[in-house]
Amino acid sequence: MTRSPTFHAVRLATPLIRRVILGRVPRLFDAAYYRATNPDVARSGIDPFLHYVWRGAAQDRDPSADFDTAFYKRQSGPTRLDPVRHYLRAGAKAGLDPNPAFSTLMYVARYPDVGLAGVNPLVHYRQDGRAEGRVTAPSASQPEEWVPFQGVRETHRWTYPAQASPRFALTLRRDVPVSACPSFLPRLCLVLTLDGSEIDGLVQSFDAFPGSAADALTLAVDTTLRPHPPRPTLVLALEQCFHGPGPGGAVLLRYAEARIWDVLLERPHVLRLCPAGALALRVL
Repeated sequence: MTRSPTFHAVRLATPLIRRVILGRVPRLFDAAYYRATNPDVARSGIDPFLHYVWRGAAQDRDPSADFDTAFYKRQSGPTRLDPVRHYLRAGAKAGLDPNPAFSTLMYVARYPDVGLAGVNPLVHYRQDGRAEGRVTAPSASQPEEWVPFQGVRETHRWTYPAQASPRFALTLRRDVPVSACPSFLPRLCLVLTLDGSEIDGLVQSFDAFPGSAADALTLAVDTTLRPHPPRPTLVLALEQCFHGPGPGGAVLLRYAEARIWDVLLERPHVLRLCPAGALALRVL
């Protein structure tokens, strides 16, 4: 692919700007990952870490597969530094965690040699600990965190209805091809705010659809029609999930298993364990 002169100028100039303003790229920043997960950055030619500091962190973009920006910012609050440098310089010492699956304090407590060496816990785990078979513990920064969310990145928890629209539709489908869902997630959590009748309707839909003759079954939700709970009431956890864009702005999903979690109560529990299937999600 032919690149424009502007691309090459940006590709050459912005690393120099970054070195002058920010210095070296932190070891927790993965430039290849950042370009791969942010195609707009790759197309622009801008230095990835410079983009992350200037814009990416504010947009909750993740600097590596091991660092969840939104999750970290929720613990740290506003900081002078970007989340990556803040964690390296101050956050780890304060016991903040870089992602839901990694407890900084538990890693150091389990492996005292890491603390004695003065190495950042996540840096150690990425460079040596993972290969050595060292284990991590889930973050305890939010003791109220629901079980289906454990180890799931903030960006892999999709909330419906979306903030921009009070209406959405979930359609169980049989005709979603493998080629339409190229992106893989170990677990995708759909965080739903439904009232009692809508919860019953969703569970009944998952129960009835496998044995029905229908090609599709849709549950449409409009939270403007009647009062709805103030917080999410259901989590649909899709295991081994593949997803991709569909027609009309829909998202297509294929999954190996679905667990419907009732989180209305203080102690969430699984309402249904559903077999492999496919569905489409669309904001109305």
